[in-house]
Amino acid sequence: MYRKSPLVVAVWLVLSVACGGGEDAVTSTAPSETAAPVSEGIGTPTSDPGSGSESAEDTPAGTATTDEGDPGDTGDAASTATPTTGGGTEPDGTGATTTGTSEPTGTPETDGSSPATTVYSGPVSPVSGLPVLDASLLDRKLIAVKVDNHWDSRPQSGIEHADAVFELVVEAGITRFIALFHHSDTDWVGPVRSLRPTDSTLIKPLNGALTISGGQPWIVDTALSDSVPLIGDMGPPLTARWSDRKAPHNLYANTAEARRVSEDRGLDQSPPPTLFNRGPSSASPMDVATYIFLDWTDTTDVVWHWDGSQYLRSVEGVPHQWIAQDGATGQIAADVLVVLMAERYTACPSGEGSCVPAWHTVGENRAVVFADGLAQEGRWSRADNGDWFTLTGIRGEPVTMPAGRTWIMIYPETAGLVW
Repeated sequence: MYRKSPLVVAVWLVLSVACGGGEDAVTSTAPSETAAPVSEGIGTPTSDPGSGSESAEDTPAGTATTDEGDPGDTGDAASTATPTTGGGTEPDGTGATTTGTSEPTGTPETDGSSPATTVYSGPVSPVSGLPVLDASLLDRKLIAVKVDNHWDSRPQSGIEHADAVFELVVEAGITRFIALFHHSDTDWVGPVRSLRPTDSTLIKPLNGALTISGGQPWIVDTALSDSVPLIGDMGPPLTARWSDRKAPHNLYANTAEARRVSEDRGLDQSPPPTLFNRGPSSASPMDVATYIFLDWTDTTDVVWHWDGSQYLRSVEGVPHQWIAQDGATGQIAADVLVVLMAERYTACPSGEGSCVPAWHTVGENRAVVFADGLAQEGRWSRADNGDWFTLTGIRGEPVTMPAGRTWIMIYPETAGLVW
């Protein structure tokens, strides 16, 4: 496969820094996704995927319409029975995005290291390491939402409120996100898209419930058999279609309602484990990394720029924006970047269905952590899907990173990574 040369990468970085804006470089010449039918509700690991209101085969009342999807989808089409909402009107009519549950508390201090790292006292999030206003919010289930990253889905909504985000490649060289909400919530996150085989391997150790738009039956069955609960498109107040967008890039979810669904189904509400060792960065002050270039695929290039306080994301040389339903916008940002190299393979069903890209997330491979404008190289390892990733430095020492919103990338081991 064609890969960009170091010279091309260097030129791309210069242009990205120099331009910092403008129209999206992705045009209609990029690969398109293909159609897929609709599914609803999905179910829990203890439910029968072929029966009941949580069936992967259920469809909303009315006539479903199939729109442009992709080869891995079987559940992204809009339904005429699903009410649409316009910009500025929430699915439940309240109008505002819910974010107040995740504000930090107390007076942060610095530990005197360079660069300064904030040290918090009191209850902190196991996902982000940040302090939490209401400690009771830490004793609840994690809700994950699969989010589209097709060019027609940008700017996305709600991921700016997530405690952490996964990113990984699907078909056609496109990446998708999985936004993680533990102590935080939002009533408008999306566009929501469909399940892939690797998703459940990432959510299982977090004891999370994964909100999706649907999925091929064989992929759904795999997730359920691996004890990963799935929440599908059930309509308001859980999900709604945004009339300003075309299907399949127009489904949005309410994480508080997803939490209610998980409780109604009697799911285990235990919180996730602590994801990473939080504290002063264990990177060397000499390992400066203020521009990180990720050559995900031939159609997806990303730069994260450290602006002195956070990493700002650009795609194809254009700042990657988020948008709230009331029209407010901003650039996607993260405090810590965790790159977990992985080997790609093709996952195929034993019967009906289509093959899709997947990633080996068990074993070990290279890892790079970016924090405070510094880089630390090392390794990740885990024994099986039930374990979380263990990060060690090049000498086998534990990796420590500052608290903050964390962007976790399952990154192709053969792709370019430059800083």
